Amino acid sequence: MAAIRWIVLGLALTGNVLADTIRVRADVWYPVNGDPAAVRPGFGIEALRLIWGEAGHQIDYQLMSWGRSLSAVRSGAADCVIGAYKQDAPDLRFPAQMLGQDGVGVYVRAPDDWRYTGTESLAGRTVGAIADYSYGKSLDDWLADATNADRIEIAYGVDALEGNIRKLLAGRVDVLFESPMVMASSLGTLDLEPFVRLAGEGKPETPFYIACSATSSEVPQWLEQFDGGMQSLRESGQWRRLLADYGLSED
Repeated sequence: MAAIRWIVLGLALTGNVLADTIRVRADVWYPVNGDPAAVRPGFGIEALRLIWGEAGHQIDYQLMSWGRSLSAVRSGAADCVIGAYKQDAPDLRFPAQMLGQDGVGVYVRAPDDWRYTGTESLAGRTVGAIADYSYGKSLDDWLADATNADRIEIAYGVDALEGNIRKLLAGRVDVLFESPMVMASSLGTLDLEPFVRLAGEGKPETPFYIACSATSSEVPQWLEQFDGGMQSLRESGQWRRLLADYGLSED
């Protein structure tokens, strides 16, 4: 009987390990991630639920500001963020498989004929950016330069991009930095496409990922499962179909 009890206990413990909860945090960065309760919460969230759900994990996905999301993972209050560039959080652990690639566009109001040709062209412009985002070395350096501080408005919160778009249209800022994929989705959702235009490229396309705690002993296994799952989704064609649900393609 004792041997049987140990076998049963071992199976129960194994089940608990497999059914653990992975706490994922981020601000809204749709179509990668959006409303946790939505039918379409973002292709990145759907991928995590498919991959880690198949491995027996539960996903606790909640929205908070990007800065708070990173802090939560670093402190152990959360496990992973979604939609991170490696420059965002070089101290966290990244998988081998990316979620996608995107760059940084420079946006203005539609009637504004200004063009972005490099950070020197930002002279005299007021810029809206989001706290704790990385926009690539050139723009990050410009944002960090104290001599530009009085011309920079930093947005916080889970809906920071929507707030920045409204600041742009109200004339409170002249320029926004944002992912073209995310900006296109946000403008479509807000029905504001005719009022904002792309004025140049701030950073070429770069891979973005999930990024997880550097201290948790469980993360290496989770990332291995993620890499294997993403490979399977791509090979089966399911990844292509998932992106198509969001009006996207792998090209």
